[in-house]
Amino acid sequence: MAASTMSGVVYGANFEGPDSVENTIAEQKAQKKSWRESLAEDGFTFGADYFALGLTSGDGVGGDSVDASSGVARLYGSWHLLGKDTLNSGSLVWKVEHRHAYGDTAPKDYSFGPLGYVGAIGPAYSDQGFRVTDLNWKQKINDGKGTIVVGWQDVTNYADVYALASPWSGFTNLVFSTGSGAMGLPDDGVLALSAGHMLGENFYVVGGIADANGQSDDIFDGFDSAFGSDASYFTTLELGWTASQDLIYTDNVHVTFWDFGDDTRHSNSLATEGGSGVNFSWSQFMTPQVMPFVRGGFSEGDVALYDKSISVGMGYFGLGKPTNNLGVALNWAEVNGDSFAADAKAISGNTEQWTAEIYYNMQLNDFIQVTPDIQYIKDPAFSNESSAWVFGVRARIFI
Repeated sequence: MAASTMSGVVYGANFEGPDSVENTIAEQKAQKKSWRESLAEDGFTFGADYFALGLTSGDGVGGDSVDASSGVARLYGSWHLLGKDTLNSGSLVWKVEHRHAYGDTAPKDYSFGPLGYVGAIGPAYSDQGFRVTDLNWKQKINDGKGTIVVGWQDVTNYADVYALASPWSGFTNLVFSTGSGAMGLPDDGVLALSAGHMLGENFYVVGGIADANGQSDDIFDGFDSAFGSDASYFTTLELGWTASQDLIYTDNVHVTFWDFGDDTRHSNSLATEGGSGVNFSWSQFMTPQVMPFVRGGFSEGDVALYDKSISVGMGYFGLGKPTNNLGVALNWAEVNGDSFAADAKAISGNTEQWTAEIYYNMQLNDFIQVTPDIQYIKDPAFSNESSAWVFGVRARIFI
């Protein structure tokens, strides 16, 4: 199906992914939230939701049964202050969150320790507490053909995006999301400048520069980390082709070049020497409902999880009813040689991992989504187990 009919939402026009604030609000408005319409007429839109994710496996390190669970409360909105109802509008955008674990282990901390897997399952589901993910100004230009965003933002909203990249509605494992695990990423709420523009009817360019040391739980410290003497930056440049601007994240081919500055703190707060790499992505609706994809990347340095990663899969939109979707994917990856290879060889003898995931996102009513999820990991690099099954369920309540 065309992107304009995926839950009634048109993705891509703002050069941001399905999980950006404005596209999330648009999705909710399409799901019969008419009580917001009077505020929207004045240019003020908002949304709120609560997510819960639980993971369990009987194949942890040493054959132990290991669990993790976490919740995320989000409040987000957009206020159109300039050029409302025009193609060159300007908006103030915000998103605040509270991320909290239910027990001893949050999903973000699940992979390396309990599971022995060099990867990230549910990395957005942490025990961080309050944070600001978005506080920025978004300006559309050139009759909507371009967008400029300045302020605190999530770089995964504009770098290497495709329709199933969101950890809130798509795959849970990072290998099937932004960067395919072969891209170093800063915290997802840092000072940044990003911009995208169509180059004719089909080609486009998207780029950004972001504070590599920024922390979303103390955003105003970003002035020091972004402009101080020790500043370091995460930069991206993406060149792509799309069938049309409205289909930019479904019928799409792109290449993303990235660089993560030296002497930086990674999103896990570990010191790194930085790195660089290139990622690629192809996705296209082959039928009105089925969208296959091929994605991957190559990296150098110690900032990414993998030196090489490639994923193949498909999304099936409207399975069962129009708001439901299915995702199936398989990934092969070689762990980062600078960061993990020596330990992996000592523990398991493996530096290559295979990962498979299948999920089914079900809209139960106007306010609740439930997503069962199954993952299979072959040769987890930090485990003495030859494989691991991980079972999960994600729930969302939204207004």
